[in-house]
Amino acid sequence: MKMKSIIICFCFCCLGSWGHMLSAQEQVRALCPLEQCILVTDLADRIEEIQVIPIKQCFDAESLEWMRKKLLIGPGGDLLLVYGREVMCFDAAGKYQFSMKYDQGKECPYHQDACISVDQKKLLFAYGDSEVVFFDLNDGCEIERLPMKKPLQLFEEIAPAPDGGFYYYSISAPCTNNFERGHLLVTRFDKNGKKLESSIPQVGFTVNIFLVSQAVGNTYLIRTQGGDNACYRVNTKGELEKAYTFDFGKRGIPDTYGMLKGDLMLQDYMRADYYKMPIYLCEGGKFFYFTCSGPQAVAYNFLYARGKDSGIYWKADPDLEIHFLSADEDYFYALLESVPEEMIRETQDPLLRQIFKQFALSLGEETSARLVKVKFK
Repeated sequence: MKMKSIIICFCFCCLGSWGHMLSAQEQVRALCPLEQCILVTDLADRIEEIQVIPIKQCFDAESLEWMRKKLLIGPGGDLLLVYGREVMCFDAAGKYQFSMKYDQGKECPYHQDACISVDQKKLLFAYGDSEVVFFDLNDGCEIERLPMKKPLQLFEEIAPAPDGGFYYYSISAPCTNNFERGHLLVTRFDKNGKKLESSIPQVGFTVNIFLVSQAVGNTYLIRTQGGDNACYRVNTKGELEKAYTFDFGKRGIPDTYGMLKGDLMLQDYMRADYYKMPIYLCEGGKFFYFTCSGPQAVAYNFLYARGKDSGIYWKADPDLEIHFLSADEDYFYALLESVPEEMIRETQDPLLRQIFKQFALSLGEETSARLVKVKFK
């Protein structure tokens, strides 16, 4: 369980920025989390509201697809759960509406991912590195299939780009420092699948989970890892811009740490006595959230008020994972699986304690998971 948490829960990262022309008007926030945030053990006075919505569809919580799940929020507040080759649409109350499914009759050997187009009329489903399928967000009907003329190897995740296009994110040798130096992580394609440009060199460890996350207003946050320490945003126009930089000071892992140790294993990198790899980046209307791996791979959750260079952070439960997957103007969204009674009693995670304090979440009912909505104050 703990090794699973190390490798999956702590896929943390920072984002890089070479090779791309950025807007002159962009505002990049330089964050120094360990200096600007205070450690807390109780969130009672920080949370305004918690809602828990049962999701009754069946999921295999141990599957790779579930570990790579993504939550998107539609223009009308619908909730889109990306799970394997299926995207399930629920209304804001958690009632199942329909599914957008891509079925080739055989398992995809590559990753699959989805995003919502810039005009918020279509869902773009990337079937590995070979095809993008467009669905109508109103009724879930398939519109068209776009075979990639020159498939991009090592596809991981997708984000919307201007004029109906999209960005592909690819990693060279994930979960190791033995990667192709100078490999460009983000490639932009037009609506016809023609490659336009690539940017953001890979310069360190990158773990291939939660690379692209939807933020408020159908914007997207794109992360990298090791050595670059920046986070990018795809804005409402589909333009790529740098949004945040992370600086953990002397307690941050040195840029050369992995390079000096040969083919360093991920778990050893995560256990290093430094802070490293911001991941689970979520941006709401009022707050910015991310998780970071500290010394001995302990996870810490950081919460900044947008527009302020101050915030809080708290230690996560190493045995019970909860991370925010998306955000809108008011709420952050997470999915919580079945929870053993002893974990409910024993957890020291202040966010989980607040959730369990308000709701009976033993999940012994006919419920695969629950959608948790948290509003901070």
